[in-house]
Amino acid sequence: MRIIPTVLCRPGMHIGKPVFTDEGQILVGYRVELTQSMILKLARMGIDYLYIEDAQTEDIQIEEPIRDETRTLLRQLLSKIYNKFGATTSFSSINEGASIARQLQEAMHRVIEDLSFDKRDMVTLTTLNMAPATSLDRHFCQSAINTCVYATKLGMLQGYTQEALMEIGIGALVHDIGSIQLSEKLLKSSSRLTPSEYAEIQKHTEIGFHMLKDEAGIPMLAATVALQHHERIDGSGYPYNLKGNEIHEFSRWIGLLDSYDAMTHPRAYRNAIAPHHALEILYANAGSLYDINKVALFRNKVAIFPVGLSVTLSTGEKGVVSKQNTSILSRPTVRVLKNERGETLKEPYEIDLSRALHIMINDIGESMAAV
Repeated sequence: MRIIPTVLCRPGMHIGKPVFTDEGQILVGYRVELTQSMILKLARMGIDYLYIEDAQTEDIQIEEPIRDETRTLLRQLLSKIYNKFGATTSFSSINEGASIARQLQEAMHRVIEDLSFDKRDMVTLTTLNMAPATSLDRHFCQSAINTCVYATKLGMLQGYTQEALMEIGIGALVHDIGSIQLSEKLLKSSSRLTPSEYAEIQKHTEIGFHMLKDEAGIPMLAATVALQHHERIDGSGYPYNLKGNEIHEFSRWIGLLDSYDAMTHPRAYRNAIAPHHALEILYANAGSLYDINKVALFRNKVAIFPVGLSVTLSTGEKGVVSKQNTSILSRPTVRVLKNERGETLKEPYEIDLSRALHIMINDIGESMAAV
């Protein structure tokens, strides 16, 4: 099985895992053969990538960090929060606020349970969006879920208590909630922001803090994360130019993870940055913008190229990530399916990038011909 951006899929390919609606209903079933109209419809709906099954990769098993049911639950809850806070800066009643807080806690229990079941000593994430989210709602939800999975699993690997995992997880889910109150036109702008527009964008941290700080059942640390996730350890962040340990540890984590997620997903004003290039940017700014120890842990524990991802190598060969190398997660083993001339190989072979150090992953999302 492999992961291919929907826009690069071709008629005749077969679905390797069902496609679900936001409500958890099956939209396209397992092993359904794709048609051009289906591909176009799925792309328009904002289904950014598909699991594709074929003979050359049938032994490659893609393990999700959280269950489809958990992801659906998170998506529904975040959409509810988005719609509610999009109309007001607070819940209209104490009961409503308590209900949302209770649902956040229940959802985080699910996330922690799923991530605890995965005993691997690493973080893997397969929701690489290869096309822009079709709405601010979808963008808000995708970013929140991705950041939550990273933060919670990394917290586990650091030995955080159950209470701390709940706090950092909920903080990750709602860290960007203040952006809901900003102008959609401003958030979708494809041109360079003026100083006044950038100042308006910066307000989302304080807006988010005030949204959350008095809501019953929402941890105060979640409000703190919303306020501080754009602070940077050298004092160059906002809103208060805090430095080093003046920034809460959870906020420093979410700031790093939010930056990585933002870089590896497209925006109206730029294309997505390849995962390894985003990691290089984090390292270039370690010790100034980001805590160097956190960047190192991220590098050592996050599989930036998930199993099943279609890639193009620096040699021009094209293939699929077939396994992780736990000693160097940024250099997985790749099963080569096409040579440098684009010809499909009758006998695929594998290259262990942890040994073949002269070969790099140049790009992700290469479409293969249907098998």
